[in-house]
Amino acid sequence: MDFLKNYGFKSEDIEEFMNNTPKKMLDTLKKHEALVTENLKYIKDLGTSVYKEIFINYPDMFLMDASNFSEMFSKYETDELIERLNNNFKLVEYL
Repeated sequence: MDFLKNYGFKSEDIEEFMNNTPKKMLDTLKKHEALVTENLKYIKDLGTSVYKEIFINYPDMFLMDASNFSEMFSKYETDELIERLNNNFKLVEYL
């Protein structure tokens, strides 16, 4: 999961994530690293400051097809979406 360091995750964050995430999910994330990184890059580039929290709490989202992942966010006005997510990252569940 060292690829997460490229997206600003600290070693402690990665270690905690790995300790609190089921092995099957970790294996799947590693297996689909290219897709996960594409989706992680998209959400980070979107401008939200809570992309790490979203990834840590909803890692399964990052296994979505990249076009479906970006479409999920593009349905909304970007500035308003970023503001709402920054205030409460758990809103991502309802997108």
